[in-house]
Amino acid sequence: MAARKRNIASAKRSDGNKSTRATAKKQTAQKISQNNANNTASRLMNILVLLFIIAMLNPLLFNAVTYIQSYGSIVHKLTPKRHFPHGWESFTYHDIRDYFNCRERSNDNDKALPTLDEWNLLRQAYTLIVDDTQKWDDPIPPTQGYSFSHTSGSSNNNGVATPPPNYAKQSKGKGRGLFASRNITKGELVHNGLLSDIIFPGYGAIKWKEFVFSLPRDLACDCTDWHWMQIKHEDDDYHMVAALDISILMNSGGEEFGSDRIMTPNVLPEDKYSGRQFAVRDIRKDEEILTDYDAYWTDWSEVGL
Repeated sequence: MAARKRNIASAKRSDGNKSTRATAKKQTAQKISQNNANNTASRLMNILVLLFIIAMLNPLLFNAVTYIQSYGSIVHKLTPKRHFPHGWESFTYHDIRDYFNCRERSNDNDKALPTLDEWNLLRQAYTLIVDDTQKWDDPIPPTQGYSFSHTSGSSNNNGVATPPPNYAKQSKGKGRGLFASRNITKGELVHNGLLSDIIFPGYGAIKWKEFVFSLPRDLACDCTDWHWMQIKHEDDDYHMVAALDISILMNSGGEEFGSDRIMTPNVLPEDKYSGRQFAVRDIRKDEEILTDYDAYWTDWSEVGL
């Protein structure tokens, strides 16, 4: 009888242990399931956070890719600001020319015409440093000028763009110059700066200085020869003005070259505010086109130079 009781007690303990183990197993399974659910939720949250970050960074990544595609090829050709001369912000026009020893460059009348790569370098540097909204989508390459007019087109298009009536080549005793590509009649519009001129904004010409100091020496010196200051309208301030195409190569036949020169201006602006230049007499094909630089009053201090 006692043995039987012991067997019953033992069986009960065994059943109790089985029940405890079953309960423990069930609890463990529930914990594992809960952990898996928590891990899944955590992974989903991480994915959502990652997608959010990617969405936020996407414009930056796009801009970075665009920057590399647009400027990656030229940045290494430009001088970074950390390598500019000390105190460059306060340099005057003549300080800049002295720094680059531009007199030698200016006096070299055998220097080659700017290449397409050099024009594009100047244009991309302007967009990078001065005005990132400036687009260079003119179908006329800078080696030919700019879109001066359009031939008559069909009802489906605006016609074909044509450059100004001139081309660039070496000018005896003057270096590089512009020459008539056809006969031009007196009173005809020869150059339209409204279509080609760019402006360096701000007093102190800081952006112009940064632009020039970033360039290789020869192009920097060319810019000090090419760029000028001008008031665009009566109530305007003076600005540094330029063109980044061959129109900038137009030479002067004014008095600053001396009375011994037989060449005189054959094109002049309509007034001191205008970039539109008209023929003041008939100009023969292949004749050099000459303006008068003194048509625009120059005092570099007016633009902080």
